[in-house]
Amino acid sequence: MAERVKVLLVDDVEENLMALEAMLRGADREIYRATSGPEALELVLIHDFALALLEIRMPSMDGFELAELMRGAARSKGMAIIFITDASPDETLPMFRGYESGAVDVLFKPINAEILRQKAHVFFELHRQRQQLAQAVQAREDVLAIVSHDLRTPLAVVHTTTSMLLNPKYNLTPVQVREQHERIRRNVDQMNRMIGDLMDMVHLRSGQLSINPTTVIVNEVLREAVVIHENPARDKGVQLSYDAGTDVMRAEADRARLMQLFQNLIGNAVKFCKAGDTINVSSRTHGRSALIDIADSGPGITAEDLPHIFDPYYSASQRHQKSGTGLGLFIAKGIVDAHRGQIRCASEPGVGTTFNITLPLS
Repeated sequence: MAERVKVLLVDDVEENLMALEAMLRGADREIYRATSGPEALELVLIHDFALALLEIRMPSMDGFELAELMRGAARSKGMAIIFITDASPDETLPMFRGYESGAVDVLFKPINAEILRQKAHVFFELHRQRQQLAQAVQAREDVLAIVSHDLRTPLAVVHTTTSMLLNPKYNLTPVQVREQHERIRRNVDQMNRMIGDLMDMVHLRSGQLSINPTTVIVNEVLREAVVIHENPARDKGVQLSYDAGTDVMRAEADRARLMQLFQNLIGNAVKFCKAGDTINVSSRTHGRSALIDIADSGPGITAEDLPHIFDPYYSASQRHQKSGTGLGLFIAKGIVDAHRGQIRCASEPGVGTTFNITLPLS
């Protein structure tokens, strides 16, 4: 199904609104109604409308005034506007004033329903194309920003290290050479992760994150992710534990994406926890769903930041050293959404953070 678009109908006569809605009703659109100019302006401030149908003759604020105000608002300046009037088609004034006010068309009553539907369809498609173009431009800017900023640091490390290895004046020992090779490997891995995050971000913005579902045991994937992070946690003095429960959690899911999800969340917990903190991972079944909790006693997230943690480039915790792209939680939510699951976060500064994940089981 095509992406749903929003339509605004403005008329002070309820029967007219009902008739217009009946003509334009469809599964790919949401229809909003307003009986006055001020009511319509309130809706325009909230919603991104593809098309507005405005009755010209209304008390207190006519359609021409309303259209000019809409054209002056950032959210609605590109919205298509069609005027509706009961004037005679021989009257040129409504036509001239309509186009002067920024309308794309003027329709005279009685309205031909098929013509209205065809015109609306054209503007819906133009709106969708404009949104796709905006997403492409935003994705390009995102890529340029990360390539020009975040990738520079690991790239500089690789360049400096290789220059050192190639310069005989440093006279490195075999142990030092191995250390520098390891340093290069770590930074190349970091750049690979950044590029992978960028690709996932582009796919998520376009609604095309790919998953290849097969039959997997969710708690086995989760256990593997925990094992991968045991050594890093131990090195920081953080206690990492996993309670797998007794149930076998079988699901139709993308194993690699689930591993990416779990590693992201557990890795974040390890990164932000300090010596003496704990990370408790648990999984259990509830009906036909897998319930997974990843809870830590780390620094926590403020109430102000919590609603935004799944936004791309979330970096509210500037007191922590930033590494990576800031896309991890945005991608994590995208993976959960692609599996028709849910992810939530509860946190309190100085107490800790808990991520709750619900995934459907076979």
